[in-house]
Amino acid sequence: MSTPTRAETQISIALESIQGKRRIERVMEAANALLDRYATKFDPEERLTLGYELIRRNFTGEISIVYGDLALGTDADHQGETTFHCELLGPEGRTGTLTAHYTEPGSLGLTSSEWLAAMRLLAGISGLGIGGHAVCPA
Repeated sequence: MSTPTRAETQISIALESIQGKRRIERVMEAANALLDRYATKFDPEERLTLGYELIRRNFTGEISIVYGDLALGTDADHQGETTFHCELLGPEGRTGTLTAHYTEPGSLGLTSSEWLAAMRLLAGISGLGIGGHAVCPA
């Protein structure tokens, strides 16, 4: 068995960097798509439903959003290795949660840390979409 040459190592690092950039671009495209969809909807529950569907289709099927009387998905019997939980704080004291579970590499090939960063971004957009904000772990 031979050890990798310095050139092979550099090529491997460069390819990983390119792949990481592409994964991040996919996350940004999804966030922009969500913002574009929000422009046509003004009801907080409709906006949360749009966010839920985008996350469910692109980031993880294991997601639940609860906000007031709205309950989307389920948090029971999750299989994901990584868990994200965030509070949604809306106007007039309305509160809710966004909870999701993930196992890498997922459909976008994200690492767990990339996925958590993407979820913080999307939860933040969801919080703004309801006229409030999200409180997420760092």
